[in-house]
Amino acid sequence: METLKEILNTIIDVYNEELDNDKKHQLLASLWTRYYKLSEKLGIELDDAYNLYLVLENESYIIYQEPERKQIDKEKLQQTLRHYEEIKNNNYDDGLNIEEITILLDYSVENARRTFESFGLNVKTNSLNGLCELGQALSIMPLENLGLEVTKNTAAASFNYSFNHAFGTVTFPFKDHEQIINKTYLIDVTYRQFFSTVRCNEGRYYKEEENTNLKVAPDPGYFVTDEIFAKMLMKDGYIELTKENAKKYGEAFYKASIPLKDLDKIDLKKDVNYYEKILFSDLDYTIRRDELEGLNLSFPSYDSKNKYAF
Repeated sequence: METLKEILNTIIDVYNEELDNDKKHQLLASLWTRYYKLSEKLGIELDDAYNLYLVLENESYIIYQEPERKQIDKEKLQQTLRHYEEIKNNNYDDGLNIEEITILLDYSVENARRTFESFGLNVKTNSLNGLCELGQALSIMPLENLGLEVTKNTAAASFNYSFNHAFGTVTFPFKDHEQIINKTYLIDVTYRQFFSTVRCNEGRYYKEEENTNLKVAPDPGYFVTDEIFAKMLMKDGYIELTKENAKKYGEAFYKASIPLKDLDKIDLKKDVNYYEKILFSDLDYTIRRDELEGLNLSFPSYDSKNKYAF
């Protein structure tokens, strides 16, 4: 019979091969599943497995998408900020256009990504696991400080997810022809962390989660069926919050909370209104305010020379 050590050695061999992401994920997901199932059957856990699990965190993904780094046009940002101030001062009798909304979102997401890089992280390759609370504040708070309506969400509160994850939304006044309507976006700058191969394989049903010692399920990325949706959110850090997108996002977290023993119940909550669960959050930021000291939490301010300071 194949031993646990032999499986780990094969995982190392695959890790050292020059393979594209999809092929590497396919092989490693199968190997990790074999390892976890055999480990549970034998009642043995190897320290080498946990060490390897940590090493492989950023090596392959069930859906691969690098974040797209946006170049912020300073003049257009200045114009957008001026326009939004005028909208506020005139009691929202006008709205932003898509280009203006996009530049505000891109600046806010870039604010988070630049901060992560200042910590020495390679945003292009790193899953950003464990940075969701900071990412939530860095991407949402600048928008809130402009006066925009935001929500601060956790996956536990919104979807009964078993573990910690923080994200949020922002709502803009949008000019749709001659009407001013609300346009809301979900922002999650660390969404990629849920697609790592080491946690997106069937074997996770048989392994206790390292922080809680609970046997639950693979990560949410394992349950995402719309690859275009997932790639767009990982690429941009945000996506429009429609009812369809809310379901694609929230349902994966719900399914990732169901352990193997309850797997027959996985499709019982088809009528959940994930859109409302996301949009009607009344939570505060999950990170302490004192942990944000020295970080950029506002858009550039307008100085006496009529230029925004970056």
